[in-house]
Amino acid sequence: MREREFHPESVRSILVIRLYFLGDVLLSTPVIEALKDRFPDARLSVLIKKRALGILEGNPSVDETIIYDEPERYHNPVWQLKLASRLRRARYDLAVDLTGDLRSSLLLLAAEPGFRTGVNHAGFGRLLDRRIPYRSTGPVVDHLLSALLPLGIDVGERAPSLYLTEEESTRARDLLESHGIAAGERFVMLSPGAGSRLKRWGPERFGSLAERIKRELGLSSIVTGAPGDRSLADAVVASSGGTAVSLAGATDIRLLAAVAAEAEIFVGNDSGPMHITASQGTPIVGLFGASTPERFAPRGAPSRVIWHRFDCSPCDQRHCERPHQSCMDAIGVGEVLGAVTELLSEVGATGGAECVAGRTSVDEPLDNAGEQQI
Repeated sequence: MREREFHPESVRSILVIRLYFLGDVLLSTPVIEALKDRFPDARLSVLIKKRALGILEGNPSVDETIIYDEPERYHNPVWQLKLASRLRRARYDLAVDLTGDLRSSLLLLAAEPGFRTGVNHAGFGRLLDRRIPYRSTGPVVDHLLSALLPLGIDVGERAPSLYLTEEESTRARDLLESHGIAAGERFVMLSPGAGSRLKRWGPERFGSLAERIKRELGLSSIVTGAPGDRSLADAVVASSGGTAVSLAGATDIRLLAAVAAEAEIFVGNDSGPMHITASQGTPIVGLFGASTPERFAPRGAPSRVIWHRFDCSPCDQRHCERPHQSCMDAIGVGEVLGAVTELLSEVGATGGAECVAGRTSVDEPLDNAGEQQI
């Protein structure tokens, strides 16, 4: 396909495609906001999955969200043709593909925008006028922002964002009070869920952590999660000696963010909730195993990440080569408590102004296969 020239003066409408999950859409918000800053008068539309809609609600850079509907529609050719027709009728001057798979590439081809840029993933970048090579290393936010470099946009230092209303903040405080967390009470937010079982720290360890946080730091703990995480959250509560309460299933994306904004600190696995919490500036202790903090460390909030790196790290998250002691099992309750204590002390001393994202706290390697991650 012949590459076309980019004419920034002609940009009146923009389409961004991001057909992945909650955390992926959130990590894409710096791209969306950089585009709106560069083209403030352009109408900006974002094509996303329905489940991620709450991430972009209230975002002043987004003029329109287009839903790539539920999974049963994916293979419905009639529905796909209708969506393609809708995109073509919009006559976008610029399209940015942050997904880079077959679906997004075909939709981009059907939309026929004036200029196409994006990530060249799995070779589908041949359909783009300018393409950024897919990178499996380095922070994913910076990788996504690099898709704008061919447009001459100075991306600068940007972090993901999720905008809340005062009503949502009030709902969060009401929910917390209904679960025994009084107004103004300091508490820790625990998030034991993750998309892969190989990214989850054990619920009994979260429970033990909650008990020690209460005994040694005097802070209560709440456990959050999706409806499918209720049994996981119940196991945390059961292991906490009554020091933790469960809110699993009681929040949607936005209410989760509002609860996170009220928390003193977040402790959880590498997951969407970790990045949602970072978008609110709440300090974070992130627990990593199968994935790597090099790419997915939280950004925009003071943080510590804990990761024991082994020869098999990071992995494909489909099977574990260390079933006798997984990388998540290598994380001790004591070292997590130490990171929580250290971060709370540092944030208290700086008033929360200093962002320490990317620093890592680890124990010595547990055997010859492990090495410290730095």
